[in-house]
Amino acid sequence: MSMALETRGLGKRFGGQWALRDCTLQVPTGSIAALVGPNGAGKTTLMQMAVGLLHPTAGEVFVAGKSPWSTPGAALAALGYVAQDHPLYRGYQVAEIFQLGRRLNARWDESFAEQRMAELGIPLQKRVGQLSGGQQAQVALTLALAKRPEVLL
Repeated sequence: MSMALETRGLGKRFGGQWALRDCTLQVPTGSIAALVGPNGAGKTTLMQMAVGLLHPTAGEVFVAGKSPWSTPGAALAALGYVAQDHPLYRGYQVAEIFQLGRRLNARWDESFAEQRMAELGIPLQKRVGQLSGGQQAQVALTLALAKRPEVLL
């Protein structure tokens, strides 16, 4: 069975403090999983290592069988990621955000992105900074989904 997300002895240390230590998990392809734990348990650190934003201190991480460190291009192409703070360019229009998505992702599905925004009532010509927090989260989710990733985190 193939794995959407797999870690082996994964750990991250900041100075002398471990944020995540000896994390080994397997999330099978096609499944839905949730990370649940108290503040400071390492959930965000795990996600940031999985998408290549943080380099592990120990262990390995694979997304769709690809390492964000040894094969970053392949790993990023397979991955859709929605950060908890949905970082978007606030001065850009939604259409401009999607233009970036189109240019950066070979499998970009423009009709999906536009249809989803229409269904949610989010105008493509509106600036991201003028949207509500929930609408911004929907734009970020659409950006991740429209690249047609193998794995969505």
